[in-house]
Amino acid sequence: MMTPGPSIDALERLREQASQLAARAAEMTDHYNRTTWIRLVMVYFPIPFVVVMFRLELEAWAYYVAGALIIVSGAVLYTLDSAASAKVDAAAAAAEKARQAYEEARQEINPL
Repeated sequence: MMTPGPSIDALERLREQASQLAARAAEMTDHYNRTTWIRLVMVYFPIPFVVVMFRLELEAWAYYVAGALIIVSGAVLYTLDSAASAKVDAAAAAAEKARQAYEEARQEINPL
């Protein structure tokens, strides 16, 4: 007599879904890690570089503007990076949840 629970086909679908979500989470994590340093350079390199290059020709007020630009660009970077990090974390959590669902279903079918 067969006990009610997930079928072998459903178990295979859960395994495939968990595998796909794990691959997607790994892909998103790699992309995040590759692009984070680029965002940092694009925010924190140009403004100080311009200030250093033109330091002898800048008026005093230009230093205040440059400082404000660095602060604003840092806040924008923080916002963008936080959003990207949250997406990566959500993908990893979905992959883990799918893996746990697969493991639970596998234990129901074949309790060893």
